[in-house]
Amino acid sequence: MQTLKILVTSQKGGVGKSTIAANLAAFFRKSKNLATTLIDFDPHGSSSSWVNRSAPLGVVVQHHPLPVNLGKKRALLEGRTHLRHASQASAVVVADLTWTDATDEEILYDYDLVLTPVSLSAIEVAATITFLHRLHWVFDTTTRLAPQLVICPSRVDDPALIEPLFTQQRFPISFLLAPPILTSAEARNLFEKGYLIDLPDGAGRSFVSFAQAVADAGQRQVQRRAQAPKTPRINDIQQTHGASDVLNRFMKQQNTRTTQASQPRPTPASTLRPAPPAVKQGFLDRLFGKE
Repeated sequence: MQTLKILVTSQKGGVGKSTIAANLAAFFRKSKNLATTLIDFDPHGSSSSWVNRSAPLGVVVQHHPLPVNLGKKRALLEGRTHLRHASQASAVVVADLTWTDATDEEILYDYDLVLTPVSLSAIEVAATITFLHRLHWVFDTTTRLAPQLVICPSRVDDPALIEPLFTQQRFPISFLLAPPILTSAEARNLFEKGYLIDLPDGAGRSFVSFAQAVADAGQRQVQRRAQAPKTPRINDIQQTHGASDVLNRFMKQQNTRTTQASQPRPTPASTLRPAPPAVKQGFLDRLFGKE
């Protein structure tokens, strides 16, 4: 079974990250009738609390704050373990993660889509650009299948602001721009009471359009993943950063040492022992007539 894995992440709160995660899980379960798991990696547990306290839909909710205080690799291992277990039982997994300096970028490769919410202000868009610039090597890789980045304008009052705000900025990587998620008084008061897909107003309709666009992008990415070769060929691997050069030099040295060790080496002259001299006939032998 090909599981669609979606990561919703941002560096700061207040941009609609948990709102998108909780309501996307509700959309896939209720509107698409797909087995769906929500993994809440956020210590505050906002998205998991939203789904747990709203009307039950059958979404499997897991709250697993990552132990970032124990180091990047430990948090990465636990995040991958929870994702793997959830993927075995669900058609869709939505993960909610607040990005910090202790987050290992390798975790992005485990997902098909990476959704980054952004509010419509010049400061927020600039902060998002800085954030994405740090992660550009993940999305620009040529050695493995990169996740699809989706930028999600959220809590939008005026959709007309989107085009000038994004066209005036220079982003370091390519991305998909999702349909905007509009806001309303009802939407702002919906936490732990219901879901955006059930609202009859513009906010509800906009979220349905947004979620459908995410589903379409996810389907394309899952198909790409199914068709991608499992392991890249050696000739196709390209060096992407300085660490590769260091590793290549190390491996070359190791290969040279291995080759030299397998070849017979001449014994140095200093270690050769001279043959013992011929034994001369001694005095006693001559005395007693021994030949």
